[in-house]
Order: sequence, then C-alpha cells, then structure tokens
Amino acid sequence: MFDQSSIILTVEVLQTLLDSLPNPVFLIDRDHRLVLVNQAMADFVGYPRESLVGRNGEGRVPRALLEGYWRVDDRVFATGESDETEEIVTGAGGRQRIVITRKRLIQLDTLAGPTPFIIAALSDVTRFREAEARARHLAAHDNLTGLPNRGQFTQRLAEALAAAPRSGELVAVLLVDLDGFKPINDQFGHIVGDSVLRIIGRRLSGVIRAGDTVARLGGDEFCVIQRGISHEDHALALAGRIVTTIGQPLATRPAPLTVTASVGLALCPSDGDDPETLLERADRALYAAKHGGRGGFRRYHAGLQRPLAPPDMVALLRDLPADPPPAPAEAP
Repeated sequence: MFDQSSIILTVEVLQTLLDSLPNPVFLIDRDHRLVLVNQAMADFVGYPRESLVGRNGEGRVPRALLEGYWRVDDRVFATGESDETEEIVTGAGGRQRIVITRKRLIQLDTLAGPTPFIIAALSDVTRFREAEARARHLAAHDNLTGLPNRGQFTQRLAEALAAAPRSGELVAVLLVDLDGFKPINDQFGHIVGDSVLRIIGRRLSGVIRAGDTVARLGGDEFCVIQRGISHEDHALALAGRIVTTIGQPLATRPAPLTVTASVGLALCPSDGDDPETLLERADRALYAAKHGGRGGFRRYHAGLQRPLAPPDMVALLRDLPADPPPAPAEAP
C-alpha cells in the first residue's frame, strides 16, 4: 500500500503541482504578495514568473483595482470564507478577458509554523459569456436585419407606454409596410429581396433618434416607437421622413430598385394607452394609407375602419350566388 507520508512537500513540489494545472493559479500571503505563481498565470498576465513572485501588484495594476483585490483578501483571511468574483481583466497583450476568480484560505507548514495563505484560481469564461450574449441577441433580434424582433418590440413598447404618464410626453407607433415588395421576390428572387429588407432596416435606423426603436415584425413589415415627443407634429414629421427615405432608389444588384412605403400612425394617449389598441389603430391607419394611393402616411382617427377582407375579395364574395346549385341526382 502506498504511504502518502513519504511525499515531502517542498516549494519545488508545490510549484510542479501548480504548473501542471491549465488554469492560472497563484498563492497570496497576508501582505498581498504573490508567493507562488504557476506558468499559466504568468502566461495570462504576460510577465515572467520571476518578476511576479514577492510582489503585490503595485506599479502594474491600477491602485483602485488593487485596493479592491486587497479588501477581498483581507475578508477571506479574517473570516475563512471563500470568495468568487467575476470581472473583466486585461491580460497579456492588452486583451480584455472575462474571468471568474475563486479564492479560498489554506494552511501550509512553514519554518514559522502553520501559516495561512490564499490560493486563487482563474477561470477564463470569455467565450462562454460571449456565446451567451450572442444567444440573448439572437433571441431578441431579427436574424436578417439585426433589428429588434416582434418580442423585443412588444417589450419596449410596453416600457415606453408605462413611462409616458410620468413624463407627460407622447408615444407614437408607426407601422411601416413596403408597397409592392412581393414582385421583387418573384422577379429577382429572395436573395435580392433579403438585400432590400436589410437596406430598408438600415434606412429606418438612420431616421430615428437615440431612445427610439425600429423593429422588423415579419415579412416586409416594420414598426417604429417614437418616444419623448410633445406634439403629434413630431410623429407626422417622422412618418414623412420614413416615406421619403425609403422611396430613394436602392443600390441593389443586378439593377437599382425603387420601393415605396406606406405608414400608419397612432399616438398614446389620444389613440390608446396599451400596446394592443395602439397597434390595432396604427394598422387601420396603415390600411387607409395603402388604399389611398400608397407611398404615403395616415394618422389614425376614429372614422377609420379596416375591412375584414380586401375590396376585390369583398366584390368576389358579393358576386357569388346566395345558395349553391343543387347537386345532380345519382343515377339509379
């Protein structure tokens, strides 16, 4: 049977053990000095290990950061409780990394007797946090245009409407629908159609202010939330800019294209103070804009009604016979 007591624990043995670990690891004394540093830690900070041992970081780490590290160390020494901190640090070459630093108290035999030290280990979680951020972005954004998607739009609209009564300002909802977009897909294919949608998304983002939102709701339908306005004229002016901007020729291949947009506008609080009502009324205004000639905008008013079906479908239904013709009798 192997006798563990046959191992003589020396500084050299400790250093060998630490150097075998892939994560940065270091040992700290009560004076915040680095007692042992493994090679992974030296590689991480970009300094030779010999230049780190015996130093507390002064001259290499900003004083405010050092004092924060020291407060954590003092608390671990005083309480014996472990600490885990996630932070952004600057590694070798000035590259910023996201790391989790775990510190715990240990006792080691020294010439002065049992002595407390802190052993700290770093885990680089940069790739994981970046992947999480990408996943959160994809969940809230349209993957074609990069704009907020319907779910994110609904959340932002609810937040804007909740804040409006406190500020006393207006919130405008502008539904934007491209006129004649389907023929572009039919004639040139979806690659060109997708390019058009990306260009429209960028143009819409260019006409709004910081704090406003432009989202793609699906297909060729976009929506803008305009916050912090004091008069409906501000919303009408934005609707006009949207129509004019989108109507400019598009630098697409194989040839430049031109599309127009219709915009329907509703305002909080005069047209409603909840997302469902405002969107429904902006949709009525959009319908009126499209059937009033397209390439324009309309403001909602109480007289606007959205038919249940397009006019041509209504006419078709009107021309159908009231009762279906009788079925032919079966042969005996």
